[in-house]
Amino acid sequence: MDHFKKIFWLALSLLIVLFPAQMQAQTAIQTNVPALKVVYANDFNFGYILSYPHIGFSTDPYVSGQGSVVAPQGGNLVKFHANSMTPGNNMKSIYTIDISASAKAFQAATTQAAKDSIETHPVLKFNGNLIAQLNWAKRQGFTFRGHTLVWHSQSPAEFFRSGYTATGTRLTKEVMTLRMENYIKEVIRLLHQNWPGLLSAMDVVNEAISDSNGAFRTSGNEWYTTFGDQTYILKAFELARKYTIQYGETQMKLYYNDYNTSSASKADGIVKLCKPIFDAGYLDGIGMQEHNSMTSPTASSWISAYNKYYPICSEMAVTELDVTTSSGTNTPSAAILTTQANQYAMLFKCFVERSYKSGRGKIISVTKDGLNDQYTFVTNQSSSLWDVNNQCKPAFYAVANVGIYYNRLDSLIAATQKLNSGNYSTQMWQNITTALNSAKSSLSQNYSASSSAVTGLSNAIANLKKALITYPTQVNELRDKISVHTFCGTIHINNLSKGAQIAVYGLNGALLHSVRASSSNISVPYTVPCIVRAVDGKDMFTRKIIQ
Repeated sequence: MDHFKKIFWLALSLLIVLFPAQMQAQTAIQTNVPALKVVYANDFNFGYILSYPHIGFSTDPYVSGQGSVVAPQGGNLVKFHANSMTPGNNMKSIYTIDISASAKAFQAATTQAAKDSIETHPVLKFNGNLIAQLNWAKRQGFTFRGHTLVWHSQSPAEFFRSGYTATGTRLTKEVMTLRMENYIKEVIRLLHQNWPGLLSAMDVVNEAISDSNGAFRTSGNEWYTTFGDQTYILKAFELARKYTIQYGETQMKLYYNDYNTSSASKADGIVKLCKPIFDAGYLDGIGMQEHNSMTSPTASSWISAYNKYYPICSEMAVTELDVTTSSGTNTPSAAILTTQANQYAMLFKCFVERSYKSGRGKIISVTKDGLNDQYTFVTNQSSSLWDVNNQCKPAFYAVANVGIYYNRLDSLIAATQKLNSGNYSTQMWQNITTALNSAKSSLSQNYSASSSAVTGLSNAIANLKKALITYPTQVNELRDKISVHTFCGTIHINNLSKGAQIAVYGLNGALLHSVRASSSNISVPYTVPCIVRAVDGKDMFTRKIIQ
């Protein structure tokens, strides 16, 4: 996965240089749809992982070295739906460590003391695209996730050798520790100096667990080879904590990030690695990349992994989400798009019912990989929520509706549970209880690519509202607002809003009388015993009249 990701981004950079004009035509975004940052405002941040050429505006201040904008509508799409952002490649060490400048400084040193100092103090420089992206996020009021400090891939081999050259001797563990410290320190210093308080998270270590039985990744890992063991991971977190505190960037939560995190064996390996770091007070979060297919993960496997991570972190984030169709095209069949939409819906239902801001769980951020079906890690697989023209796909509507319907049903259930059974006939209360239990089941149910979470949640809302005979997403009993008294076979109801609906039922549930209020006070006939119900806007009043 890592090798192909590197090739993709390098190929994209080449395309930007060679064919900028051909990449300019894009359809205007849809603004008559729910903005995902609004849908999930009380649950988690919503963001994208991408690069500046996908979001730049023509009015942005120019940064030396930045790439040409390839998606002129990308910034509008991201700004409309998101409040969080992650750089695709440009914060990785191969792009931030200036190997050439470090080697030149080492060669130019005239004393051993100067060489020793340079040996442990690499030269760092943020490239134009990273600076432009950080500036863009700051202007738009976004939060920013850093990605990544320590990774076995895309780390220059020269960084682990004396003099910053491929022919230099491999550094000792002690010298490499000092070099790592100053590297991490300088990244955090640069962020603090130019964008104080912008970052909410940093992927300190990325993909240290292999897919083979959750074992620690050793092969192709310069960090492991140089240190001789895996202690570099704990040390990286320790140093990141040290310098976020020193520079006053404690809002920057420190993450371990990986892919295939729903694999049972890999989850066990991640827990084994991260628990001591969390216990030491250095790790805050677990990042789950979520490069998924239409059949994997299942809701149960995702939840099982989430439950394993829960005790070893303070928060969790979905960091690189996509759902590939394996269709080999960006225009798959309607049936495939429906299945993909159901899989996305299943995942977001898992996310929202464990969201950090709602207090239901630890998912604090969900980040979509790439801009759309054209600019994404998994190409020609229609893996995004938006097509190549930034138009919303069935998957987008599924994701939006799951957030809307889940929170609506959750609120409706909570309000229904506060109703007083004494104000209802036996049959009415039985109907409400049956619908309430069904709604709870729909809310807690695990869905799948073949079982739509959107359909399940929306049907539960409709059935519960039907049982309540009301319109709202919340139900309030209005004892303190509406006054009711009876006299000579007439019920007098006061303090209504004009247009309120009044209904009188027998205890068997049969409708006896119905009228819409033409003023704030209304009188209706009754025969005892009966149930009086007033629906006033979003509120409902119910009372049993027994005499």
